[in-house]
Amino acid sequence: MEDPTVAIPKLPNDVIIEILTRLPVKPLVKFRCVCKSWRALISSRQFVRIHLKNSRIDPSFTTHRVILNGHGNIKQCSVNSILYEPFTEAFDLSYSAQSEINSVRVVGSCDGLICLFTDRKDLILWNPTTRICKKLPNFDVKINVRGYFAYGLGYDRSSDDYRVVACFNSKRYLSEVIVQVYSLRSDQWRRIENFKGGWLMDDPATFANGKLYWIADHECELEAGWDIVSFDLEKEKYEILQMPSYVKSGYYSMLGVFEGSVYVLCSQLASADVWIMNGCSEGDKNWTKVVTIPYLDDFLKYTYKRALYLLKDGRVLLLCSCTFVIFDAKDCSFSYPEIRNLGEFFSVGAYFESLVSPVG
Repeated sequence: MEDPTVAIPKLPNDVIIEILTRLPVKPLVKFRCVCKSWRALISSRQFVRIHLKNSRIDPSFTTHRVILNGHGNIKQCSVNSILYEPFTEAFDLSYSAQSEINSVRVVGSCDGLICLFTDRKDLILWNPTTRICKKLPNFDVKINVRGYFAYGLGYDRSSDDYRVVACFNSKRYLSEVIVQVYSLRSDQWRRIENFKGGWLMDDPATFANGKLYWIADHECELEAGWDIVSFDLEKEKYEILQMPSYVKSGYYSMLGVFEGSVYVLCSQLASADVWIMNGCSEGDKNWTKVVTIPYLDDFLKYTYKRALYLLKDGRVLLLCSCTFVIFDAKDCSFSYPEIRNLGEFFSVGAYFESLVSPVG
């Protein structure tokens, strides 16, 4: 029988915080019910930011997920499982008002938050891990529903604010893009200066270091080719970034982020090249080629490819059409991980689990 006079040893608060910030999101949500102090701690903005940082740099990708956008449904599967397990299970993700929506697509991802665009022309900000979501207010201007749209979701560190950027063309000025910015802090949309130049941007944007990046195709034949349009969320300024001249001659390009730097995959005739942005100069000197992926068969050559993850060990997680492929640059080998319960999907994104709330 234990002696009631003997005090049970307690861990220092800083040790408890260090342990908790390294746990997955789902147990942390349950731990908020342990006591009032734990609820206040886990819900605090400082704790959420520390936990977010640990999740972002997770070397084994245990908190990272691939999100699969199907016809009216959304699934996710573990990046760690794809990379290291013999097979991976794809799981359904549910969100509020799902039964009222026929189709939905992912138009943004940042810090564990996902932005959805529904067939009702609604935008929903959603944390798929905590299952908390928020329907954004409508635009305060009329838009051409048959026109061109592009979206992006990012974080402005200077104001500690998550922002959704919506770009669309007007009926009168096809050479200008109307831009609306939503602030989670104020829960309002605000129209800013139009983006000029006749660029058609892909959707969704890639977010890195306070900026949104879109692959952009110029509608003027005299200036045909790809470049990158960037939008600084703090300064609300646009910039056109030139790709390497070699990349411009490719079939298509796709963006991604590796350790805070933007990279672009460009499909060529016999291979796909991945270039990473240095951020130090203009033109070709701003880019470094990090890997070349050869086409060993017609499947690799003729399927539409995207580099989802670059790994430090030289591997690249690719999506080729609807098939996941892992390329290992060390021995130039390919492997094809098995994904069960995958179903049909038409787009793929990526996120990592976080406690960030979409309701501010």
